[in-house]
Amino acid sequence: MITNYTFKHIDSSDSLRTYAEEKSDRFKKYFEGKGHLTWTFEKTHGDFVAHCHLVGNRMDYFGEGQATDAYATVDMALTRLEKQIKKHKEIVTDHH
Repeated sequence: MITNYTFKHIDSSDSLRTYAEEKSDRFKKYFEGKGHLTWTFEKTHGDFVAHCHLVGNRMDYFGEGQATDAYATVDMALTRLEKQIKKHKEIVTDHH
């Protein structure tokens, strides 16, 4: 899976990048390694915001998290992505 990281209004952090990469690895099974993941981290009004855009085989998902802790934003964004993927999977599986 190809992963890109962008930091806006904050310094690039290797620890945050590593954390996001480790947490994002669970999505490889859905895309068989052929997905493209883009992370954008920014700081606005004292809060950290993490945008996660996941594109794969005819699938396009977007998750966002906002909190005072940068690592919590990663978890929020991934939780939203996971909900979207599970919902799509239910629709595809139930549709005969």
